[in-house]
Formats: sequence, structure tokens, C-alpha cells
Amino acid sequence: MNRKLAMSPALVVGILMVCGVTFAHHGQSVYDENNPIVLRGTVTSFLWANPHCLVNLDVKDDKGSVVHWIAETVNPGKLARAGWTKDSLKPGDDITVTLTPAKNGAHLGHFYKLVFVDGRELAIGEECIHCPGNPNFDSSPKQQ
Repeated sequence: MNRKLAMSPALVVGILMVCGVTFAHHGQSVYDENNPIVLRGTVTSFLWANPHCLVNLDVKDDKGSVVHWIAETVNPGKLARAGWTKDSLKPGDDITVTLTPAKNGAHLGHFYKLVFVDGRELAIGEECIHCPGNPNFDSSPKQQ
């Protein structure tokens, strides 16, 4: 019995060490959450996969050049609960996304709002911790 009691703290510490790595994945320090931007572009692909769904889109910059952006969002389970399917976006769809861009200037961001040209909006869901409605998110997007 004493051996089992002695092993319990080691087991708990081991489990906590593994869980810490899992939670570390969800850090958002790479994104500039204080300066969201709005991008209008054309979907080139939509990846419906864990741990995050990705929308690849081509956006014209101020000079008319096409710039490829990657917009990351929550996982497929959360999107499905918000009404999305793997076919919600198709290559060629014209969309507007509001996202928090990468701090290092890469054409990458975490998006929380997506609107089609006809006005239809795909919501992300209440569980998105980096989305409007969450008490920790309170920023106004800038047009780009």
C-alpha cells in the first residue's frame, strides 16, 4: 500500500506535465489581437482539419498585386456546432474576413468573422476565445 501511495504524486506530476504541453499549443501571442484587420479576397482552398481549419485566400494589395493569405480559425467541431460544414467554402468564393494578423508581418491571421459578397455571414461560435463577444476581446478592425 505504501508503494502505491508513493507512486500517486509521481503519476499526478507526469499527467500535469503532459497537459501543460497540450495547453501551450493554444497560445495566441503570435497574433496582434489589438489591431484586427479586414481583408477581401478569393478563396483558393479550405482545409477542414484538426487542430484548426484554414482558409487560403488571394487578396489584392494597394498596388493591385495578389497576396496570398492564410486565415486560421477554430477546429472543425466548433465550426460544425456553429453551422459550418466542410463544404461551407469553395475555391472561387469571394469573401471578407476580419482577422487578427500575425505580429511578424506574415500574411497569416486568426479570423473571427467571415462574410460572403451577398451578405451571408458564417459565425465562428461562442466558444471562440479570440472573437467578439468574449470579454477579453474588444478591438475595432482596420480596413486593409
